[in-house]
Amino acid sequence: MHLQSQLVVGFDIAGIVCRVESRYDDFWSLLSPRYADFVSKETPTISLRVDVVGPPADDVVARWMGPYARIGGRDGRLTVEGAGFQGAFDEPTGEGWITQPPDPAPFETFLTAICAQRLLHGRGFMLHAAALVAPEGARVFFGPSGSGKTTVAELIGEGVISDEITVIRRAGDGYRVSGVPWRGSRLEADLSALFALRHASETAFTPLAPAEAVRRLLGSVFFARADGGEIRHCLATAEDMLRAVPCHEMRFTRDHSFWGAAPRPDRRGN
Repeated sequence: MHLQSQLVVGFDIAGIVCRVESRYDDFWSLLSPRYADFVSKETPTISLRVDVVGPPADDVVARWMGPYARIGGRDGRLTVEGAGFQGAFDEPTGEGWITQPPDPAPFETFLTAICAQRLLHGRGFMLHAAALVAPEGARVFFGPSGSGKTTVAELIGEGVISDEITVIRRAGDGYRVSGVPWRGSRLEADLSALFALRHASETAFTPLAPAEAVRRLLGSVFFARADGGEIRHCLATAEDMLRAVPCHEMRFTRDHSFWGAAPRPDRRGN
């Protein structure tokens, strides 16, 4: 493990500017292929110190039970724990730390939870969704694992904001769609429509009432802790958004015909 003068770099993640510090001289090389386009010199809103240690012993990994990472905490504190890594983030001050092996996965897992939590409290949310830029704005495609998010992105191939993790946040009178460094591009666009995915033998679109669209959308939202406060914030934002932005169920076959057939909002945004 080689140490040098402290690395300090900032990233803009959907309007959240994160300051990252590390004394590990190869940490930037772990991130730079994906994070370089997101580097920002704006004033940070959160900061995270990364202390890099050696990989966990085999017996530590063998004893670890449950998910890859456990997110927890209470009273303004967010925590992460996994095999060979742990961290904590103080929500009021916006400062945190993580001790981890030289692997981007723990850092990105914790940053996902931190950003998801802050977005929910700031009239936005992070979704398991693909997002692509169309002439009228960003189209967002959501659904459970295997519903076709990555397929949609691969079939079109251009203007892909993300094929898996998408951020939607309030911006002025509308909503802005962004990607994240660990699963997306630097492209952004105003939200024009949402589509709940379902594989089928032919392509068809069915409008969803706002209440039904909210119900389906909830299953794709990232929650840091999924407590009552986070769910209330999500419901308020989603209900407001889906009164203004159309949502359809999209039954589609695995070809690109859906792209030209997708309903477009009228001049009123309906």
